[in-house]
Amino acid sequence: MNSESASENKAEAPLKVLIIGCGAVVEEYQGPAARAAERQGWLEVVGLVDRSEARLARCQHLFPSAKCYNDLERAREADIALIATPARSHADLALSLLGRGYNLLVEKPICASVAEARTMRSEADRLGRMLAVGHFRRFFPAIETIRTMIASGVFGPVRRIVADEGGMFRWPAASAGFFIRQEGGGGVTLDIGIHMLEILVSWLGLPEVVDYADDAMGGVEINSAAKLRWPGGTEADIRLSWDVELANCYRVEFERATVTWRTGQATDLLIEIDGVPVPQLATSRLQYGSTATYSTPAHGYLGAFTAQWKDVVDAVRENRKPRVSGGTAMAALSLVETMYARKRLMDMPYFDPEESIRAHQLVEAA
Repeated sequence: MNSESASENKAEAPLKVLIIGCGAVVEEYQGPAARAAERQGWLEVVGLVDRSEARLARCQHLFPSAKCYNDLERAREADIALIATPARSHADLALSLLGRGYNLLVEKPICASVAEARTMRSEADRLGRMLAVGHFRRFFPAIETIRTMIASGVFGPVRRIVADEGGMFRWPAASAGFFIRQEGGGGVTLDIGIHMLEILVSWLGLPEVVDYADDAMGGVEINSAAKLRWPGGTEADIRLSWDVELANCYRVEFERATVTWRTGQATDLLIEIDGVPVPQLATSRLQYGSTATYSTPAHGYLGAFTAQWKDVVDAVRENRKPRVSGGTAMAALSLVETMYARKRLMDMPYFDPEESIRAHQLVEAA
């Protein structure tokens, strides 16, 4: 075999992946998506790291040949590490792994603070390593189609966005950290809201936080609402909830049309022109390989997670930035920080006067 052929084969060899943290997001989405990527020949999961033997055992069903570790220091080397641990551990893990030569896919939020995110991005750039963030919705064709509509100006400028998302909290969390501010860092705004804000930033850039209110009284917020404004006058009104079933849609009001995306619909959009609804399908398949046999459906959450794995592998091979790098992820986190800093208590008309006084006291003491 000549050197050119050997180089070609090496370039196409699956990249080795280490998964750090085997909680719900890996069991439900990242793991099955990585398994799908393995079947395509893009990557090979060689190691799983978690302190819990039970979680390791559940994830090893997906990757029978992967080695299991309770201690990251003992894990074998790989090309890419997925960090799927609580957000407050992301920065320390990322900096350590970057120093060891890893490229990184970090679950959202990128980390616990903008200062940490800035350090992570700076170190990845200095070392020439890839840093991607798991905002998987950016791989929904519908989301990319709206971005293209905005950038092209086909319907004129965006006047207003109304985005509501939420319902009863049903995520099979591995711990109570979601509901403890010292561990999770925040509530619904940091959980669901970070996805929403990252999408809005990817569409329009960084907005100003005009108003923000939530119902936290020393703990984490279960409900929140905000108003955002971009240079040029575009405004957004957003609502988030962990206990109330909201409309779960993003309504983008252009000058000459309105486009509605329902949360979780990877390919479906509703376009209204002069009040006439026109259902649209952004796309239903992503083509990988030369025939339909090697195609992967793009619709659904699993398809989006799998598409991000493909993008991450290609970014490493091609020495380029991934679609979701640290920039928009850090901007979204900066909006959450600003919201928490400017927070006011939501109006709660069901409180009697004494309860309302006590609620404000709890907010001031927090």
